[in-house]
Parts: sequence; structure tokens; C-alpha cells
Amino acid sequence: MSISNKNFRDLEPAEFIECFQKTRRETVKILKIFSDNLGSELRVPNLMEANLPVWEFCHVGWFYERWIIRNKRCSFDKRYDLSVDWDNFCSSRTHFKDADSIFDSSKIEHDARWDCKLPTFYETLDYLRKTRDAVIAKFEANLPQGNETFYFYKLSLAHEMMHLEAFKTTAQILNFEIPELKSKYLNLDCSSESPFLSFNEQTISPYYENYAFHFDNEIFNGETTVKPFKIQSSYVSLKSFLDFLLSDDFLNTSFWSKEGKIWLSKSFYKKSFYKNIKKEFKKITDMDSEFLKIKWFGKDENLRLNLPALHVSFYEAEAYAKWIGLRLPTELEWLLASQSTNFHWGDVWEWTSNTFSEFPDFVPHPYKDYSKPWFDGQHKTVKGASFATCENFRNLHFRNFYKPNRTDTFSGFRTACFV
Repeated sequence: MSISNKNFRDLEPAEFIECFQKTRRETVKILKIFSDNLGSELRVPNLMEANLPVWEFCHVGWFYERWIIRNKRCSFDKRYDLSVDWDNFCSSRTHFKDADSIFDSSKIEHDARWDCKLPTFYETLDYLRKTRDAVIAKFEANLPQGNETFYFYKLSLAHEMMHLEAFKTTAQILNFEIPELKSKYLNLDCSSESPFLSFNEQTISPYYENYAFHFDNEIFNGETTVKPFKIQSSYVSLKSFLDFLLSDDFLNTSFWSKEGKIWLSKSFYKKSFYKNIKKEFKKITDMDSEFLKIKWFGKDENLRLNLPALHVSFYEAEAYAKWIGLRLPTELEWLLASQSTNFHWGDVWEWTSNTFSEFPDFVPHPYKDYSKPWFDGQHKTVKGASFATCENFRNLHFRNFYKPNRTDTFSGFRTACFV
């Protein structure tokens, strides 16, 4: 049986165990890489863009403990269970003392995680192995018989896969490599051209009901109309983005939104992935004609200019689009276009023009802080996947979200326009 390209949402019981074990092996492998680079305490200075590594690895194990191992009502039916108080069904016994107050991201603020007494590398490794064994034991003792009894297993697996990509992002921030990861981007087969696809007015639903699992922010009752539009069939390339970056127009504030102007003046030369390129070169003809030479994962790297632009903030993407007389696509335009066989996606996350928000009649699922806290008007909806995303996680309907100032994520973009 091969699960290489099967989405976690639709795994059968035997496939789930295989996918879970594969995912946990990758988590343990990356834990060891972090230990080799950071030392056994797995500590770094407080970073706004990333979690304290030792805390985050333990948080992954704790999540399974909370929602599976200690969950006495390991079943969720979104038709009937939306008002359940799940804390009443969680046993109090934890692997680590005070685990719920330390590793529950809903209870401990980001900065406070640096002040906690946390496990060592070996204790964390043991925790990941023991939670793995306990999850498998509970699963095999009572195999899920439907979507309801499978829900928390798939939620926890998805949670671990999302953190795996976060660990890869953190490694880039901390300037060390995850073996074999960079090659997935560097070896992408990319065309230098990205023709536009045209779409007539259509009525669609962003909700695909046939999945066996849904996140709460994906539920949508009804349909909505998308006006005629055109959209690039693939991403904006490094070459195209650098044309803007190294033009006289880049610092022209007429191309930047109100928030973008603030980011440009206060943060570009501190946070942009391309800040040193802007400092070093006056125009793109001053650069190598085939490669962007830049530090990536702690080493000097040559990035082919036909590769997708990445580590681009929303503000940079938005300004580029305005510069060429276009705009970023909406979330629904992106989703509609993704149904075309000529639409290429999945190499970098893609900014949309939408602020991340709830669909009508949104109701949070048991993990209440998965979506609701981020409907704060300060995050943008991101679509697709990246070269660093777990294969079993990639899904067209997944709604990701980042703050628009983020430049550490593996994010790029494409452009669109009305017809």
C-alpha cells in the first residue's frame, strides 16, 4: 500500500498508521537536526517569527496527548457536538507535570514559553516516542469506524504536519539546513513564462463536502458568484520580482498600500529577504543574468531566476502587482482557477488579496483556537502549499493564513485582473 500522494483527510485506518509513523519519523529526524545545531537544550533567543524549538516539539506530542490519549470522548460529529465542553472529557493525568499549562498554546503566550523549565532533548525524544506508541495502541484497540471517530486522529496528524513545515521555516531563520529540503525548491522544473488563464462568471462553493475531514474554517453553506477574471497559470518568478525590486519604481510609494508604505519605510531593510540585493545592486542588469546569489538556510546559494519568488511579504507582492497594472487574486478566484489542468500550484504558498475571515455561520470545532483567534483582521489568506509542505497535507481547499509582514515563510504569489 502506498500513501505517498494520498491526502490525510481521506486515509483509511491502515493507511493512517503508516502515515502517522512516517510523519513522526520525520519529526524525530528534525528534532535530532535541531539538537545537532542548537545543543541538547534546544534553546534560542526569543524570536517573534518562531517558537522556542524545545517547546514546539513538546507541543506536538502534547497535542496528541490532549486530543487522543487523554480524550475520553474521542469522537466528534459536527452536526451534534458543537456545544460539548471538551475539557470535561480530558483526563488530568499528563506525561509531564503541568503539561497543560506549559504546552497548550491557548494558555501560554509566545514570550512566556522562554521562561518555562522545559525538557531536555532526550526527554523530548522519549516523549515523542511514548506518545507515538500510546496513539497507536489506542487506535488499534478501537479502530475508527467512521469520520466522527477518526476526527481527532486526523486533526492531530494534520497539526503535526503543519508544525513540520514550521520547523523547516525556523531552520532557515536560524541559518542551518534540513538535508534534502533545499533541493526540492532548487530542482523545480519551472517555465520562464506564466500565461494567463481566463474564466467567465461562475457560481462556486469554497466547501468540498466529500472530504472525510474538514477544518472548521472551511465549512461553507451555499454558493457565491465569482466575476469574470484572468489569472496567471503559475507563480511570479524571481526574475520578474527582481525587475520590480531593482527598478526606480520600487521605492515609489504610489505602488504601495497605506500599510505597505509603513512596512516599506520601517521594515524592508530589516526584514525583507531581498534587502541586501536592493543595497548591492542599482538595476537588474548589474546582476548575474541567470542566478540570484543569496544566503539561504545559512549558506550562500545560487537561485535560478526562473524559480518562483519566495520569502515575499504580502506588501511586496501587492506592490509588484500594482506596478504591472494587476492585482493579487482573491481566495475564490484562486480556488476556481485551481480546477484547471493548466494551473500550476504547490511549490510556494501564495498570497491572496483576502483578509483571513470566517465564512457565514462559522462555528469553532473542538480545537477552538485553530481559527477563531486569527479572524482578527491582521492576517491574510494564503493558498496552495510549498516545497516544504508534507505530501500528505497538500490540499486545494486548505485555508492557510499569515500576517502580511511575514518574510520568513515559503510564500510567493501570482497576479490576476478582472475581465
